[in-house]
Amino acid sequence: MKETVFLYNFSEDRAVKIQRALLPLKIQTKLVGIDEYSQPLGYLAGIKGIEPNEEKYSGDGFNDELMLICGINQVKLQSLLNALYKNGVGRIDLKAMLTPNNISWNSIMLYEAVKADHEEMTKKRSV
Repeated sequence: MKETVFLYNFSEDRAVKIQRALLPLKIQTKLVGIDEYSQPLGYLAGIKGIEPNEEKYSGDGFNDELMLICGINQVKLQSLLNALYKNGVGRIDLKAMLTPNNISWNSIMLYEAVKADHEEMTKKRSV
């Protein structure tokens, strides 16, 4: 699996900033369109053996920015986060890593899980 960051709902401006930040790290970026939301995350990441979903997504999707990080180890993850910060990308609240647990999920399932985790963490910080 190639080192790739999948971007959901980022403005063109922010997506370009992210691409520029990750270029020196040789990390690819891919904008995920709403028509791909029904596909398994592992399929989007190009993992062999994970088949596409024939069903096209027809829902409304979601509006929040979401970043899915694939094929990146912990050391390089820190470099990725530092590069985003140094290049003025700004805060990205919803971030996730591709894992064996979520590899078969679709984008909506990922979004719902990450959003719920973020809300739970935000609630704990405000208490």
